[in-house]
Amino acid sequence: MGSRWYRYIGQRGDLAGIGTAHVVFSIDRSGHVQNLKIIENTSNETFANICLQSIMEIQLPPIPDELADSLPPEGLVDEITFTMFAN
Repeated sequence: MGSRWYRYIGQRGDLAGIGTAHVVFSIDRSGHVQNLKIIENTSNETFANICLQSIMEIQLPPIPDELADSLPPEGLVDEITFTMFAN
């Protein structure tokens, strides 16, 4: 996720505003991103879209059954904060 975010910031960072985007999402049993949403964004739409795209493109293996059985129905819930600073 981080390498993609840095690549997209490198490509479109001049359009992204300074600020922070706080994102929540879950990973289902098959390793796919679900329920992806921005819960706070102090930057602009371009920055938010870069953050979302970086997460949507995650490619994870399926969660092992012994671990998946202990997770809630929505899967593994996670959140991350991305911040763009002035150079």
